Amino acid sequence: MILRDDDYITILMDYEKSLFVTRWKSESANIEKEEDVKEIIHDISIKLSENKPKYYIANQKYKEIAYSVDLQKWVAEELYRGCIEGAVEYAVTVESENIAVSISNDQMIDEADTTTGLKLATFHDEEEAMKWMKVSLE
Repeated sequence: MILRDDDYITILMDYEKSLFVTRWKSESANIEKEEDVKEIIHDISIKLSENKPKYYIANQKYKEIAYSVDLQKWVAEELYRGCIEGAVEYAVTVESENIAVSISNDQMIDEADTTTGLKLATFHDEEEAMKWMKVSLE
């Protein structure tokens, strides 16, 4: 089920697999205001809390916006709060092709590792992530 689809991101929920997926788009390079990023991240957090998936894939392959250090900390706290409230057990990131975005994401994951009990990992594609989480590919 599509929960959100706009110029910057698509958010999907597969209730049968208990799988929540966010897919950033290359148009995310056009986000200019920090408030716009915060609105998207807050929406993801709310949807995680409401839908309570076991698995979460943050596909950032085409994401083109890197965050400041302060924003990284806020995003990590907001997303992982949503994961905790949503009872997420596995949260994985599909790495961005943009090296600056990838580094920014790695720093957020490192921050989250110290503050949550989630099983976290990073992969190059969704298929790898789903295999690691033992989610059916069918």
